[in-house]
Amino acid sequence: MDERLVELLGIYGLSEREARTFVFLTRNGACGAGDLARAIGVRRMEAYRLLKRLLERGIVVSTAGKPIKYQAEALDAVLSLLTDEQKGFVRRMEEARTELLGLWRQVPRAPVESFEQRFRIIQGREQIYNAMAKMVEAASGSLDLILTRNDVVQAHVLGIGDKIVDAAKRGVKVSAMAPVDGATLEAADRLAKAAELRHSEDAPRSRLLVADGSQTLVSLVLDDTKGAKNDRDVAIWTDSRDYAETMAGLYKVAFANAEDAGDRLALVRGQARFAERTAAMVAVVRDALSDRGWKVEAPGTIRGASGSAFEFAAVLSGPRKQKFGLDVVFGSKGGQVTEKVTASALKKLELKDAGLVIVATPGPDEQTKGLARLLGVSVVDGSDAVDAAAAVRDSVAGGA
Repeated sequence: MDERLVELLGIYGLSEREARTFVFLTRNGACGAGDLARAIGVRRMEAYRLLKRLLERGIVVSTAGKPIKYQAEALDAVLSLLTDEQKGFVRRMEEARTELLGLWRQVPRAPVESFEQRFRIIQGREQIYNAMAKMVEAASGSLDLILTRNDVVQAHVLGIGDKIVDAAKRGVKVSAMAPVDGATLEAADRLAKAAELRHSEDAPRSRLLVADGSQTLVSLVLDDTKGAKNDRDVAIWTDSRDYAETMAGLYKVAFANAEDAGDRLALVRGQARFAERTAAMVAVVRDALSDRGWKVEAPGTIRGASGSAFEFAAVLSGPRKQKFGLDVVFGSKGGQVTEKVTASALKKLELKDAGLVIVATPGPDEQTKGLARLLGVSVVDGSDAVDAAAAVRDSVAGGA
C-alpha cells in the first residue's frame, strides 16, 4: 500500500523521497531527522534537507525543543496546497508563453543540414516518459515498443497509453512487448486493444521505442524503483535512420519469439480469479476452525521428508500440534480437476508428519478419491463453501 501512496503523491509533485517522508511521518507521528533517515534509508543530512523543503512548502511542521521533531500536516490540506502549487506553475508557464515565443523569433538560427544525424542523452525517468509521449504523438506510420513492468503501469497512469490508443486510431501500426502479469493486467489489457501486444520478460530493465523507422529511443533502467520520478534512468534518442532500421530488425526477431498477449492475458485473468476464489475458500475454512483452537496460515509451506518446501493454499495447525496442508483445486471439467487433484495428492508421499486435505470444485470421480485415500489424503467437494469448510474441519479435527 505504501508504494501506491508514494506513486499517487508523485502525481501531485512530490519526489519519491519526499512522498516516503510524508507517509512515514503520517504513520509514526512526530519524530526526529535521525529516525526518518534510518526509516527511509538516507543519510541524516539528506533527511534534514528533505524536511527543510517540506517545511518551506507547508507540508510538515516542526515542534519546539531539542531535538527538533517533525510531523505531517493533514492529507486534505497538503493535497490542496500541492494542487495550488501546480496551478501556479501552469499559470506562470502560460504567462511566459507569449513573451518566450516573441523572443525566440529573434534568436538567430544556424542552418540545419538535412542529412545530419542527431543524438541526445536524456537523464531521468520523467524526462524519458515525456520524450516517449512526444514520439508517440508525432508518429504517422509505425511504433515498436519494449516496455518494462513499471512502464506499462506508468503509461496507463500518465496518459501515454491514451496517446498510443489515439495513434492506433489515426492508422499508426503499433506493436509492443511487455511483461503481462497480475501487476500489469489492467494496463496491459488496455494496451492490447490498441497494439499487437506480446508478453516478454527478456529485457526487464530495458525500454525501446522506434517511431516511423526513423527515430529511436533506447533506455536503461538503472534503478527499478516504482513510479514516474527516478533521476537514475538514462536514455539515448537519435533520428539516425540507419540505427532505427538496425533496432527495428532486432525488435522483429524478439517479437516473433515472444508469447501472444491474448493467451497470456487469459491465463493471468484465470490465475487472478483462482486466487480470489482460493482466498474466499480459505477464509471460510478459517472461520470453521477458529473456535477449536486451530491456526490457519495462508498461504503456507511444509517441509517434506527430502527437505524440499511444499507450498499450500493454507497450512492448518491444531492445538495438539497436528498439521495439515490445504490445497484448493478449481477446474471447468471433471478430467481437468482429476489431473490437478492427482498431482496435489502426490505431495503426500513427501509429507511424513503432516496430513493433506484437498478441496476440489467440481468434486473428482470415485476413482480419483480412491487413489487419494490410498495415499492418506482427504478430498472434499468444494461446490458449497460452507459444506466444504465443515468437511475440512471434520477431516482435520475428527469432528471434535
